[in-house]
Amino acid sequence: MKIEDYFTSGRPEHWLREIGRSDWAAGQYLHQLLGEHRFHDLLGEKSRLLLLTEGDHLIAFCTYAQRDEIPAEELSPWAGFVYTFPEYRGKRRMGKLLEHAYQLAKADGFPCVYISTDHRGLYEKYGCTFWKTMQDAQGSDCRVYRLEIRPQDYSGLWGRRVSGTIDRPIGSVHPRHPEMIYPINYGYVDGVFAGDGAEQDVYVFGVPEPVRTFTGTVIAVLHRLNDCEDKWIVSTDGSRPDRDKILRAIAFQEQYYMGELYEWPDEKLSTNQEEGD
Repeated sequence: MKIEDYFTSGRPEHWLREIGRSDWAAGQYLHQLLGEHRFHDLLGEKSRLLLLTEGDHLIAFCTYAQRDEIPAEELSPWAGFVYTFPEYRGKRRMGKLLEHAYQLAKADGFPCVYISTDHRGLYEKYGCTFWKTMQDAQGSDCRVYRLEIRPQDYSGLWGRRVSGTIDRPIGSVHPRHPEMIYPINYGYVDGVFAGDGAEQDVYVFGVPEPVRTFTGTVIAVLHRLNDCEDKWIVSTDGSRPDRDKILRAIAFQEQYYMGELYEWPDEKLSTNQEEGD
């Protein structure tokens, strides 16, 4: 899977046909706007159309837009036209587009992303919180949610030496999802507790075979936007895998969550800060 921008994808005609398969009235309206070249006139010149794709297949789409159906110019940006095709539902694929919209808004310096909807209990699954009810351009009530951007400070973790237990070694199967096989050692830090009340989970890099225990250095943190816990990234051999390698290695599980990766900014690992110091 990858995220593309409709307008820079190089294949707008193909993706327009895919959007036209939507069984949703708003999706058909979006198809009309694109076909008539009125997308930017309505939503703003800087607005984007984000596509979650797999080969030639369109999984989901949403806009990252300056304007939305709520006539409030002071509110921006908006995630709108949020849609997942029926055959891909149930795996929270939309979360990857909202995650991308979050990252765009953060890079653009905004404090949050707004979403207007009639749904209740849906966007809460994606880390959004209900803000208030507002009226759209036709005078109908809409529920407005916000996905707030809250930068995290993990400076106290970088270089921290930790030890723990691997309860899901390489090659093991997830206890509730048998289709999920662990390509990396996954476990927890002994005696350190996370936001969910359980011991702190870790992805362990630097050892290519299944192990039962580990000792290593915290080099990154995967902050989940729609969960109460973070995942620490630990290196056992002093190596610093690049961002893409980390994200690819943990995607087998993190594809079902929204998150952002924070990396230790220093170039040289420190090994003199022991757990509990």
